[in-house]
Amino acid sequence: MILNWRHFVTLGITLIFWSQLNAQQYLVLDRYGKTRVKVPMGSEIIFKLKGDKRKHQSRIVGIADSVVIMGDRDIYLRLDDFETFYFHRNHWKALRYGTLIPATGFLIGAAVHPLVSNPFYDAQESAFIGLGFLAVGQSFRLLEWKKFKVTKNARVWVGGISE
Repeated sequence: MILNWRHFVTLGITLIFWSQLNAQQYLVLDRYGKTRVKVPMGSEIIFKLKGDKRKHQSRIVGIADSVVIMGDRDIYLRLDDFETFYFHRNHWKALRYGTLIPATGFLIGAAVHPLVSNPFYDAQESAFIGLGFLAVGQSFRLLEWKKFKVTKNARVWVGGISE
């Protein structure tokens, strides 16, 4: 059987695709049926370690059986070391900044009230409405981060294509 260059190219592309498919591993955050979050390699995560009060932010460089390799300096962290993971919810941030537009309008309306000949609102009412929009917008900050705490009812494990 004579093989030409097309066979070699097809075989090479197939081998590259197959090796990438089998090598794809990810970090799985599991709450035993409620929610399962899959974090692939190369993702930026925010986490807190056990015994540490600070939040850390780093990129996942590699994943082994029970070890996660983080950052540019190749810091090895065991899966048991993680206490909490934080995920950002963009829609709450959009809602928070969306309330700034009417708040700014009402506060500017209260500030320039003497310059307007026919105002819709009294200066004091306009200021209270603007401050109300600011308060609602700031309350959305509480919902901006999703927290995944590793407890006895939630676990962290390594998953892949072969599972």
